[in-house]
Amino acid sequence: MKKAILTIAMIFFLASVLSAQNYMGMGQRWRERILEFKKVRLLEILKLDEQNSVKFLNKYTKFSKEVDQLELERERIVSEMEFKLRRGDKEGYDKSIQELLELAKKEHEMRVNFYKELKDILTEQQIAQVVVFERNFRREFMSAIRDIQRERMRRRF
Repeated sequence: MKKAILTIAMIFFLASVLSAQNYMGMGQRWRERILEFKKVRLLEILKLDEQNSVKFLNKYTKFSKEVDQLELERERIVSEMEFKLRRGDKEGYDKSIQELLELAKKEHEMRVNFYKELKDILTEQQIAQVVVFERNFRREFMSAIRDIQRERMRRRF
């Protein structure tokens, strides 16, 4: 039942976001709306007092924005590689691959530090809830996007 409610809420949320902006123009505003939705859901799950909610939200927002920046950089590097591939370049990929590996290391370090910082605010169980939420949110979010895309395709034909 909770999954159905979450899925419906995400579909309405995504529909409003997608209709308000075209796909190419989503950018920063899109990421901010998703982050706000995630924070609301996490606060519902964690059931924190006001003081710990503020501490958690500050750390989570900072962490999420840093991860967002890494994802944007990753996308830039992969896009450059794709451009080179389409152009038929035979060399020049090692630097990009090394940059991607460095980004992966940096993201790993950020996650380790984030979870260490959470130990000051959350119980082990609550930290586990954050980890599981992150995984499930990605899955359900992508599923909701696919559902919306399928629905749009059906309407066209």
